[in-house]
Amino acid sequence: MTNELTILVVDDEPKVGELLKKIIEKKVKYSDKLVVTTVTSVSEAINFVNNDKPDLVFLDIHMPEENGFDFLKQIKDKSFEVVFTTAYEQYAIEAINQYNCLKYLLKPIDVEDVQSVFDKYKEKEGYQEYYKIIKHNLKRHLLKMDDIILCKAADNYCEIYAENTKFLVSKTLRAIESKIKHSNFVRVNRSYLVNMNYVKYIEKDTNRVFFKEELIDNPECHDIEIIVAATMIRELNKWNL
Repeated sequence: MTNELTILVVDDEPKVGELLKKIIEKKVKYSDKLVVTTVTSVSEAINFVNNDKPDLVFLDIHMPEENGFDFLKQIKDKSFEVVFTTAYEQYAIEAINQYNCLKYLLKPIDVEDVQSVFDKYKEKEGYQEYYKIIKHNLKRHLLKMDDIILCKAADNYCEIYAENTKFLVSKTLRAIESKIKHSNFVRVNRSYLVNMNYVKYIEKDTNRVFFKEELIDNPECHDIEIIVAATMIRELNKWNL
């Protein structure tokens, strides 16, 4: 199953927003499917963020009523990367320093500018803080990477265990592993991807994983027996378990 990157374009000029959408969908080279939505106001943008949890937001700064900076001030948990788009160069310092944006693009924006955004985004994926889950009803949930304990293969589905909850998602474990590019997660055997921060030790005689139960509130995790594949034991030595 192809992974999706959800992208929001915020620009008060509809033609500009649609042009940027067309560039992203037709010209950008990227490994994941790019799903782009355009809106023309801050209120629409806030509504989209709350409901659809974008990965990347192209944000115009200079807009009537409320500007791009006003939008960011109203977002409580910013789990997406921001690319500022504007024709006014004087905003650059504030955008980069105060809001830690991924990129700052001056209009008119060309294909190379946009491609550079996705190249840089790809570089940062290994440092992701959140993992986005899309369930069968298309409702989106954001999980902090640190809160994910393990992922378990279940035929063509995957069970994701986190603090106090479990999600069943319609992706294979291989697809989940390809999206979770984080150094704490290790594929310990064919069926399990484990967050090593939760592992207390690995029993030498059996290769069984024992978790730090004091860190795990999800009782279902305590009953799971995971045996590390023999081929992975050497790989796990660096964790000093």
